Amino acid sequence: MASKYARPEVSLKLAIPLSTILVIYAGLAFTGVPRFRDKAGQGVLTNFRQPATNINFINHRLQTAPLWLYQGLHAAPAILWCISIPLQHLAHLRRERLDIHRANGYLALSLSLIQILSGVAFLLWDLAYSHENIYHIHVLRFRGLWIPPFAWPTFKAGLWLYAPVFFYTLLRTVQTARAHEREQHRNWAVLHSICGYAIAINRVNLSFILLFGDLLSLFPRVIRHNWLGLPLRHSDIVTVEISAFAAAAAYAYVVAGVWAIIEMRKGKPIR
Repeated sequence: MASKYARPEVSLKLAIPLSTILVIYAGLAFTGVPRFRDKAGQGVLTNFRQPATNINFINHRLQTAPLWLYQGLHAAPAILWCISIPLQHLAHLRRERLDIHRANGYLALSLSLIQILSGVAFLLWDLAYSHENIYHIHVLRFRGLWIPPFAWPTFKAGLWLYAPVFFYTLLRTVQTARAHEREQHRNWAVLHSICGYAIAINRVNLSFILLFGDLLSLFPRVIRHNWLGLPLRHSDIVTVEISAFAAAAAYAYVVAGVWAIIEMRKGKPIR
């Protein structure tokens, strides 16, 4: 029997930093990627470039995607979600102001639904930054040789797998709340929050990739190209960056899955 003190939770020590980094990245949908990051002639993995235009995919999206969708129904709800979700996991707010907890909960879940729908719209309208073949499998290579077991799906394929999971945790969170199944509601709310924070973990991964790319750019060209086998042609650089972008998402789902398993082992089985 699980101890009453060992319950699934989303620690604010994780939630607040993850929310912060997600807000920063979501803000780029309004400001664009800074010029120092998105300029011609940069080395591999220092940017995530659009194949046709050689500019960062976010800046490209600001020029081509409907802003009511990108900013109004995707980035802005993400920022509000990052504020709302940590509030839901404040224990004293749950105990002392149940009315605020409920109202904020409906807001958070509504924002989740909006993000799901807008994310699916990006997929349907081919606005995702992804390999053109959705069924392609990316692999980690060094000097042309695959390094097993590292392989992952395209960003678009990963999102098609992720979206139903995010939606199902949303649905079960609402159902258990309306049925007044307190323990089950808590479990599903934690799962839904972790599922949402997979996107923030993705942004953390992207930050590390860019930092790694910046470090690589400090090496002389002969080392980068001849010794490390890094590409020089624009098309090859973009291919690597699209693959790395997909890897950041795929392994974020893995990390979030491990996080969810750790938390769910603390409480009663979910149903």
